[in-house]
Amino acid sequence: MRVSATVFNQNYTDWDRYEAEERGESVAARPLKSDREVFNEEINLARIADETGFDALWTIEHHFTPYTMVTNPLQYLTYIAGITQRIDLGTMVTVLPWHNPVRVAEDVNMLDAFLGPGREIICGVGRGLGRREYAGLGIDQAEARERFDESLQVLRQLLATGVCHFDGKHYQIKNLRLRPQPDRDLSANLWCAGGTDETVEIIAKYNVRPLVIPTASLGLSLETARKYARLHREAGYAPSRTKLALWTYVADSEAAARRGAERYMVEYADSALRHYELRGSHLGDIKGYESYGAMQKALKADPTPFLRGFFDTHPWGTPQQTIKRATELAEAFGTEEIMFIFKYGGMPIDCAEKSMRLFAKEVLPALQALNPQPIDVRVAA
Repeated sequence: MRVSATVFNQNYTDWDRYEAEERGESVAARPLKSDREVFNEEINLARIADETGFDALWTIEHHFTPYTMVTNPLQYLTYIAGITQRIDLGTMVTVLPWHNPVRVAEDVNMLDAFLGPGREIICGVGRGLGRREYAGLGIDQAEARERFDESLQVLRQLLATGVCHFDGKHYQIKNLRLRPQPDRDLSANLWCAGGTDETVEIIAKYNVRPLVIPTASLGLSLETARKYARLHREAGYAPSRTKLALWTYVADSEAAARRGAERYMVEYADSALRHYELRGSHLGDIKGYESYGAMQKALKADPTPFLRGFFDTHPWGTPQQTIKRATELAEAFGTEEIMFIFKYGGMPIDCAEKSMRLFAKEVLPALQALNPQPIDVRVAA
């Protein structure tokens, strides 16, 4: 099994200032810890991943809040390509409704050309959830599903052949050909996150493989992965393994790991609640996001299960405890690659680096030796 690392670039301690500014209150113009400082610190996590045997370095796309501050993951990874030697690179995710899919295909193709033989660019895509992001980018969130559907078809064509013919509502493309010309079919490098039934139906239909990012709960994510396995099988395709994102914190003792995991995983969950406004009421009224309405009602009443969810279910502890829990999850999700998040919330960079290096030394080899099988469709039914 492949084992990878993920860089988020969160500025968690700026949330109070950010939200006060958003309310129109008088606040300092800049965070106590600058965004540039966060970026400069976390670049070193990519170097550690490259040096210590991780298979890939992933990053994510978000806009406008302290939640995560990588606004263009393919641009970010192009820089990472230049400071690393051997690791593959992946997006977790590029949010398709926020982009022209032709430009996404061009960026993936160009980065693939830079990487050359022996290194891969894995293009994870998704639909996006944040109200602030859709508004700030001038995209009607009610159009997200249809934009995503069309963009996925365009992107898949271009990654497969370098050529696209498409006639849709949002995109009309005639005989478009990528340059520089791709030298191979990259469609197998296309993966998709799906947090709703609608998205799962789309990606299963088009035989795009599942990228599991459990921003809600691992239980709900497993239900979604099983649903994908069933729909994918019904569409006539062979079983597919998943790629799975997990949060971790590793220390020499369980007590030390508990202190770090509990504090920073709860902070991460708090940042997700705030970024996605999950204690609000707006998502149930947006076309294609109705299923999130019930979640918002539940979280408004009691956010505790969400705030505790990462700490209660993700792999943390001593190296052996981390191996045990990660193995359980890899088997349950039928996983071919786990992308671990080492720095999140307000975690200091030295804590993240220490955890990551211990993980690389004692956890990484054991997990790379695993070979989980795809989800059994009999279980998924």
